[in-house]
Amino acid sequence: MENREELLSELLRRIQRNYVRIVEIERQTRELGDALSRNDQESAQLIVKMRQDEMEQAAQVKQEIQMLLQTVPVQEREKIKGWLEGRSDQEPDSYEAKKIIEIGGQLTQVLNRTISIDKAINVKIAGKDSFYQRN
Repeated sequence: MENREELLSELLRRIQRNYVRIVEIERQTRELGDALSRNDQESAQLIVKMRQDEMEQAAQVKQEIQMLLQTVPVQEREKIKGWLEGRSDQEPDSYEAKKIIEIGGQLTQVLNRTISIDKAINVKIAGKDSFYQRN
């Protein structure tokens, strides 16, 4: 990266892309729950495959973010990681930093909702053998 502003712009693009992916995963998780409640196994299998594809793409974007962070000195990296998680304990010093915090907070909320939905589906289907019951 040429400079810090360019790095933050690139991180902002990546976190926006990741947010779109995670929102899609949330939507697909809701659809999966609906399909399973209708006992529509064909739709459920298709949705699981589509959701897995989205998860893989989200993981790729997350890896790209981590690679970008590796180019930053450790102290700055920790500050930016906090921003990516939606924390503003380190004062944002640019428009990009503020947007990263905003989207990072929204991303955390969407992830938490998605995990809650997934947990309910998993416990309903697997009962005591649920992944969530073991953890």
